[in-house]
Amino acid sequence: MVIEEIASIFLKALFPVVLVAGIGVLADRFLRFDLRSVSRLGLYIFAPALIFTSLMEVQVNISESFRVLLFGMITMFGMALIGWLYAHLCRFDGKMRSSVVLSVSMFNAVNFGFPFLLFAFGDEGLRLGVVLVACNGLFHNGFATFVAARAVQPINQAFRALWRMPVVYATGLAVLFRLFDLPIPDAVFQPIAKLGLAGIPLLLVVVGMELGRAGFGTVCGKVWGAVALRLLVAPVLAWSVASLVGLTGPLRDVVILQVSMPTAILPIVYAREFGSNVGFLSQVVLFSTLLSLLTLPILLILLR
Repeated sequence: MVIEEIASIFLKALFPVVLVAGIGVLADRFLRFDLRSVSRLGLYIFAPALIFTSLMEVQVNISESFRVLLFGMITMFGMALIGWLYAHLCRFDGKMRSSVVLSVSMFNAVNFGFPFLLFAFGDEGLRLGVVLVACNGLFHNGFATFVAARAVQPINQAFRALWRMPVVYATGLAVLFRLFDLPIPDAVFQPIAKLGLAGIPLLLVVVGMELGRAGFGTVCGKVWGAVALRLLVAPVLAWSVASLVGLTGPLRDVVILQVSMPTAILPIVYAREFGSNVGFLSQVVLFSTLLSLLTLPILLILLR
């Protein structure tokens, strides 16, 4: 019975994600895209459009928003601290320490999480999934940008790099428009929305390209340590924090699943942009994504 449930969840929620990412692997294998350019296209155009339109369309109340905000901040800082302690105990250098913190604290809530929630819970699951991105998008993206930049730049330059990221402005603009109930003409909003819709498959294709280039190769223990923290420790922390802040019902299940997603692709994009440790992050993304095909269905069964 459990095996049948896992197989059903895989076919409904994970297979479409794997299929699109697999297309990215094959396309890059035969066409050899300029990956940095494709990644920057997602980072500077499609991801901001996706975040902006998602934040503009999601319906959340103040109580939900506050609880989810607390949940997101506690889980992110908690995993960042755990990652930093792990890197410190392993005596990694600055670049590697930054990469470890990013790999265990940044979860793939959008380009892996959104499709998973859509196929697992339908439109309602996707709507609830946007709540976490809405409440913590600016904070999470700002943190990821700063950590990646700080590994290779002085702190003042890291802050400058943060403010050059369009995702920050897209999130801030959406919050501003929502707070003051400012209208956006359809002639403006609809093209942005179409860019956002195109962002999910594009980012999944980029995930496939990154995974294909990461390769299996020689994988050291530090990669497996980061993968274990992301897939095994993060769900336990998320479940505990959700109870602590009083999240219940489908919203609780959705945000726990999001925080339990494999390592996000954006840290690789940031690392590539700022010249940090791309190889380590790529391998953590690869193996956390592959192993999440087992851990996510099991977690979904436990939550139900």
